Amino acid sequence: MYVKVEDLREGNVLLDDVMGKTPVPLMAKETTLTSWHIKILKAFLINEVAITEGPSMEMTVEKEVTEEKKDYQAATPSVKQTDFFQNYLQSVEEHNKEFQKWRAGGGIDIVKIREIILPLLERVISNPELLLELINYAEKEKYFSHHAISTGLLSGGMAVQLNYEKGTIVQAALAGTLADCGMAKIDPRILLKEKALTAGERKEIHDHPLASYKMVKDISLLKPETKLAIFQHHERMDGSGYVNGIKGDKLLPVSRIVALADVFHAMTTDRPYRKRQLPFKVLEMFREDFFGQFDLSVVKSLTTLFTKLPAGTVVQLSDGQVATIVFMKQQYPTRPLLQLQKSETILDLEKRRDLYIEKIL
Repeated sequence: MYVKVEDLREGNVLLDDVMGKTPVPLMAKETTLTSWHIKILKAFLINEVAITEGPSMEMTVEKEVTEEKKDYQAATPSVKQTDFFQNYLQSVEEHNKEFQKWRAGGGIDIVKIREIILPLLERVISNPELLLELINYAEKEKYFSHHAISTGLLSGGMAVQLNYEKGTIVQAALAGTLADCGMAKIDPRILLKEKALTAGERKEIHDHPLASYKMVKDISLLKPETKLAIFQHHERMDGSGYVNGIKGDKLLPVSRIVALADVFHAMTTDRPYRKRQLPFKVLEMFREDFFGQFDLSVVKSLTTLFTKLPAGTVVQLSDGQVATIVFMKQQYPTRPLLQLQKSETILDLEKRRDLYIEKIL
């Protein structure tokens, strides 16, 4: 039978999916309603739903929901408390040692690079939410090693989302990790400079993809398209990039992945000359401010990596408020429906464009 939302009781069970304004159901059929569910239905201005009057389950359901939230909140730190971040920081140290060797004129040990990045990649594929935490570990002094590891992991993660086979996923991760190896050939004083670069210094920076390519071109374990992705990682779909200003179909698929991973990590970490921006804000900028520069399918794959957040995920907003995700919107994945923890108010980020998710708690 159909019942008005204001007349619903805890313990009622939905007979049909409740649809909002997206193709994905707001609530699935056979959901046992709690006060939390009823509040969400009201927030979405749902007038009535089809239900069966199940038994009064007020205490049982509340307990189950509470325990579920506790389980999730307890599980979140358990993932973060694994040795992943210890291994990540160790990989940064190992990469930094290799980077110093390149500065001294040494060649790239591709076996070593594989040993550094691939174990982390396996962990990220299983737990993509770990990627959001990487930006909190970056150090300015070892920026290029943090950037290399993170760009490699992001590139591999996006290749997974795009359904590439394992070999291409590995090659994408290697391309991301080695894209900026040519920075080792640039004067460190330029790399750490906080003031505006001169024209000559800017040209030296813009030439680093060519330096990177020269360092990898004879490595047999890298595929030709991987080497080309390293060379092309600053090119853009609309031709506005460098070194050659190529565009469109001339950019290989892996090149498009690494290009986006490179910019995303750079924008979301502190640099000597620029403060970091919030990841969810940057994801929106790729669709709006930088529209046309990046492959939209690749942008979608990166967005998917960070927005596969289940209901119950606790987040911190850009204004410091803590909230719980109620519903992820397919059309606006960076702007879910939230419930503020302090006031229990329902907040729709789609309508509050001044706020962004800052981090997952």
